[in-house]
Amino acid sequence: MNYVTCVCFYAGGYRWAVEARHVKRIDSATLHPRHTDMETLLLKPPSRPTRWLTLHDAHGPWQLGIPGDSDIIQLSSAVLFPLPALLSARTHHPALCGVAMEENSLTLLLDGARMSPPNAHHSVG
Repeated sequence: MNYVTCVCFYAGGYRWAVEARHVKRIDSATLHPRHTDMETLLLKPPSRPTRWLTLHDAHGPWQLGIPGDSDIIQLSSAVLFPLPALLSARTHHPALCGVAMEENSLTLLLDGARMSPPNAHHSVG
């Protein structure tokens, strides 16, 4: 059975996962001038992030704030599904790419390669 290693966290009332290869480090404070928090990306009022995931985009490193701890998990390829067409057509988050369904748990999957702060030249949060 194939597995995908992911960084998993909760934000905006949902469980999220991004493939671990896209996360360069996890810190408890911002280290880069470019950063945003997950709640802002979800178009919700900003939260107070307690952890910062360092990712990279075309402009270099940036950080994504999450309102709690994260876990490294192994998701079986058998529980990974592409985003349904209706949801894909209505999402405001360009990195949302699929779902993982394990028993009674739903995890929203983010494509780390398509994630970046809302404005590549300014920070939010």
